[in-house]
Amino acid sequence: MKKFSYFPLVGILTSPGKTEDSFRGEQQVFKALQKELLRIGGLSFIFTTEDFKEHYVNGYIYNEHADKWGKRTFPIPDLIYNKISFRKEELSALFLSLKQTYENNGKFFFNPSFFDKWESYCALEKSSKLKSYLPKTWMYRTINDLLAKLATYRSLYIKPVNGHKGKGIYKLSFDGMNYYIHKKNQTSTYLYADFIKAAEKILMRKPYLLQKEVITDTLDGCKYDLRIICLYDKGIHKIIGIGVRKADENSIITHVPNGGEIIPFQQIKDQCSKDKLNWLAEIVGSQLTKRYGFVGEFSMDVGITPRGKPILFEVNSKPMIFDEIDIQTKRIEQTAKLFAELANNTIHNKKEF
Repeated sequence: MKKFSYFPLVGILTSPGKTEDSFRGEQQVFKALQKELLRIGGLSFIFTTEDFKEHYVNGYIYNEHADKWGKRTFPIPDLIYNKISFRKEELSALFLSLKQTYENNGKFFFNPSFFDKWESYCALEKSSKLKSYLPKTWMYRTINDLLAKLATYRSLYIKPVNGHKGKGIYKLSFDGMNYYIHKKNQTSTYLYADFIKAAEKILMRKPYLLQKEVITDTLDGCKYDLRIICLYDKGIHKIIGIGVRKADENSIITHVPNGGEIIPFQQIKDQCSKDKLNWLAEIVGSQLTKRYGFVGEFSMDVGITPRGKPILFEVNSKPMIFDEIDIQTKRIEQTAKLFAELANNTIHNKKEF
């Protein structure tokens, strides 16, 4: 095979598309990364687990002039960026074998896997420094356990363990007489027996977490939270950007597809300490690394109490695209730079596949 002069050569691992010779994922991100890597002397290409062979990889590269993706053969990449779309794919023999091969050869497998919300919570809770920044969280076990917690805490959020984008999130509350189920900006009232039926209907679908509601700051009477993107940098994780998402009136979730609104960080910057958020990113990154191994990037969903204390609701291993152009541009630039640094750190002890 013709020797490549590009460095680093980054393989972006994605899920197969619905049709032959297609793939899933954030094409906007893939194109931007390829362009930035080319600018610094590198190159990226897209591939699926079935495209990876013993001594080469069949992959896709974007042709900007033709405005389309083309398929060609590449050498084994210096680094793999895991952008697989489905959790079940990360349990496949092909994925696990590829990941193990890279780890055995001292190469970076960027993004080890999706985070399970319960596993990541348990990993973070082990840090005495983080405990007071985490809402009390439990796995849902039985309806009686749920009722007991509602009697104690009065208000709980329930979240799918493997959920994303705010899907499947409800708030359950109890005022001493009636029970309430809140979904987005709708609230239904129940007496005891009917509440049990309604709650079990939701909770039997998939594994759920119970999370104590923490009262957080509001903007114009609406909830808001921070979406914080963090990237590895010379031994620690640093914040690349902070987005703010404000919920619709009376809504329990802030996600934009569910009616949330994008707010400039400047609008709420006096409500929280940037230094404290930087500290949080560093400690969270350290704990995640202990649990999952090398973690190149993650995002944090953070609420701010009326007194300015950050509360970490959850972490995500494959952060969303940020709608804020300045944040997303910086993220692409810093990610490409990190790829080059990581690949350079391993080139001297690289083994043959």
